Amino acid sequence: MGDFDNVPKVFLQTGDCYLGVRPTLVTTVLGSCVAVTMCAPHRLVGAICHAFLPDSTKFSARGKDPQVCRFVDTAVEGMLASLMRLKISPDDLVVKVFGGAAGIMNGNRCNLYDIGGRNLHAVQERLASYGIRVTRSATGGCQGRKLLFLTHTGDVWIKTLHKSNGENRS
Repeated sequence: MGDFDNVPKVFLQTGDCYLGVRPTLVTTVLGSCVAVTMCAPHRLVGAICHAFLPDSTKFSARGKDPQVCRFVDTAVEGMLASLMRLKISPDDLVVKVFGGAAGIMNGNRCNLYDIGGRNLHAVQERLASYGIRVTRSATGGCQGRKLLFLTHTGDVWIKTLHKSNGENRS
């Protein structure tokens, strides 16, 4: 993967976003949540979200103020708005999508609520509304993923998490 001893490291919690205007190695762990990475390599700027629900409108309609990055729709909108304030257009972005697993394994079946699938559908719709093409993805399935994102290059490394006797191993 490389030597990143001199690069700041950030762990992205569920429901958070990160905008890297300086080189940063961002890590997060995904199950049914989705991570969308956006990078403008010519500007050495990148953004990532870790969203866990597809749509904020049901929460906004009840008068609640949703945290922007908890929801796919508002997380993508927020990242794009931040990048546009830096004069980076959607056409300049390399966008990748990860996660969206069907959920925790229950015997041989995945979670029936398919939050992961709903999250992925929301990502596809939101990005398509901007004409943004996804250049790489690792999505779906029933297993979690550990993600490492280098903000200034857009490079992403994925490790699939396998569950065996209650322990994760590579």
